[in-house]
Amino acid sequence: MIHVKQRFGSLVILALLSLAVLLVQGCSTAPGLRQEALTLTIAHINDTHSHLDLTEVTLTANGSPVKVPLGGFARLKTAIDDLRGRQQNVLFLHGGDMVQGTLYFTHYAGRADAAFMNMLGIDVMCAGNHEFDRGPELLAELIDGLNFPLVSSNVDVSLEPLLMDKIRPFVIKQIAGTVVGIIGLTTMETPFVSTPGPNVTFADPIASVKKAVEALNARGVTRIILLSHSGYEEDIALAKKIPGLSLIVGGHTHSLLGDTAGFSRLGLTPDGPYPTLVKNPFGKNVLVVQSWEWAKLLGVLKVTLNPDGEPVAWSGSPKLLAAHAFRLNNLPVQPASDIYTEIVRELNESGVVAFYDEDPHAKKMLETYAGPLQEMMRTTVAAAAQNLERGNNAGPGPLVANAMLWKTRASGTQVAIQNVGGIRRDIPAGPVSVATVYELLPFNNSLVILDLKGSELKAALEEAVNFQLATSGKEPYLYVAGITFRIDTAAPKGSRIREPRVKLADGGYADIDNARAYRIVTNNYLASGGDGIPTLGAATGYRVNTGFTDAEVFLEYLKSLGTIRAPAEKRISSAMPEMAPNFDLCMSPAVFRKAA
Repeated sequence: MIHVKQRFGSLVILALLSLAVLLVQGCSTAPGLRQEALTLTIAHINDTHSHLDLTEVTLTANGSPVKVPLGGFARLKTAIDDLRGRQQNVLFLHGGDMVQGTLYFTHYAGRADAAFMNMLGIDVMCAGNHEFDRGPELLAELIDGLNFPLVSSNVDVSLEPLLMDKIRPFVIKQIAGTVVGIIGLTTMETPFVSTPGPNVTFADPIASVKKAVEALNARGVTRIILLSHSGYEEDIALAKKIPGLSLIVGGHTHSLLGDTAGFSRLGLTPDGPYPTLVKNPFGKNVLVVQSWEWAKLLGVLKVTLNPDGEPVAWSGSPKLLAAHAFRLNNLPVQPASDIYTEIVRELNESGVVAFYDEDPHAKKMLETYAGPLQEMMRTTVAAAAQNLERGNNAGPGPLVANAMLWKTRASGTQVAIQNVGGIRRDIPAGPVSVATVYELLPFNNSLVILDLKGSELKAALEEAVNFQLATSGKEPYLYVAGITFRIDTAAPKGSRIREPRVKLADGGYADIDNARAYRIVTNNYLASGGDGIPTLGAATGYRVNTGFTDAEVFLEYLKSLGTIRAPAEKRISSAMPEMAPNFDLCMSPAVFRKAA
């Protein structure tokens, strides 16, 4: 009998535990919502940076460099409408940095971007660092003009009256009879690369996201998307550390993800697979995606989430949004030609390109916004007190390097490096217009901040000199700020940089310490290893693409000075006589840039 009683007691306890589990499970799901798996189609863009127009990118087709127009919001409108017509349960998300980067932002301060985002039907957007570039007042105005919520779980605006209650930590969307939570996250670098103001603070990302997950779970939400403007590697780290996330839709690092074979066929190198599969602390699947930059590519992830929110099936199909218009050797390719047919075939067979026409209404709207920019190009921003002709320690180049340091000073940058070929014209004495600046810096390069050891900085300078000697045979130099050195072209390769010294806060200079870390600012072309400087591309320490474009930064810098003249400081001395560089060989085309 004793054994019977013990067995009966065990059964009772087991039954009570089972009931408790059922009750807990019942509490984890909102009443009346379906419990089966949910399939979503996530469309996403990030880091559009006011690039409302198309961007001409050089892709490789049949071994030849072909210029192909990608993106543009009128083309994106056609693509997203097509997707919504073919798929159910579509969520269209923006991973942050809607603004900053073209004259559309300079002139319209984000209002044009907001109008197009509303037209596109964005469902939710994360607050990126550049949303804060003109302070709380403009951001509040932009939010008021959006038809969708802006989210960030780690941004505290409770002490900023202009933004109070305008940025939510998360939103809940009801889809196909169930609910999905979307949490926002903003990079902790924002106070250093933007101007959020003294009343806006940024909390620890992990603690903030965990708190938001718990709040959503308490509301019965188990399917949770983190909309993160923190960067690809950071998103992977977050996925590994935070339980309860289904997927992370990212931004900030302008990361191109996708099929290596398909993109490599076109001369592009992905930063990782699409989606990137990560395991959370309990071994559950988490998917991480990002969609390059400037709406050149539309990310599309079809994913099935089980009732616990874990992805159990998925397929990714990010596509470059291309137009049927090509240039080869800077000449238009005729549509009826064999070359045209071959290019189309090659792009289609890559599997990563989709051709779309521009939406007529969106195109007309864009033309309306573009009109006033032509007048703006004629606007005078500064005056040149002398002719600024390109050469070593001369011309606009040193001023561009100065501007790079000036713009990123809050991040503690010490050295600026600008390639010679990125400076495309001289500046004559007299008025300097906006058009002059864009002719001077035409590649839309963004500023990248990275850390290098002293030995790596020396190696990068050696590589730059070797590349110029090999390609032009003329005087090797760079445009730099915050550093001086001497080039000995008669010395063996790898030993040509002599006496490199970095500028101190008091204005003096100190020899480079090989073991010390130095914070560098350069353009994203060089930061990806361009112009034969692989050390910059391989740097593994701190790295952030600020999203500030070189032309916009230079415009700001010129306005702050009013009158410009060549710096008197001789930053680079050389054993070779000064000669005009071969600008064509040293050019830094936007094509082969790899977003950092």
